[in-house]
Amino acid sequence: MRLIGSAKKQKALLSELEKLAKKVGLKVSTGKLIYAGLKLKSGQCSLRREPWLIVDRAQPFEEQVELFRLALTQMELEPERIPDHLKEILSQRLPLDTAPVATPASAPVP
Repeated sequence: MRLIGSAKKQKALLSELEKLAKKVGLKVSTGKLIYAGLKLKSGQCSLRREPWLIVDRAQPFEEQVELFRLALTQMELEPERIPDHLKEILSQRLPLDTAPVATPASAPVP
């Protein structure tokens, strides 16, 4: 999936994906994922039996879209309530060489 557009269009698309995620019951947290000097990873988790998607806004745009796509395709979606342009995004996948890889965060070894 190759998504091209101005920064304004990219921000609007991410906002739409976030609203859709929240509408279907996914909790979303976005921001810079650096805490106490550690770089954390984006991804999905469950907290208090609620599904969460954590998105690092410093990640490239296409990786952020892929995180939303992966999370949303695991949720129960009502296709008739999803705009066509979002359906198209949800049905596509990033090429393997550019897809985000979930790896455990680790602290440097002294």
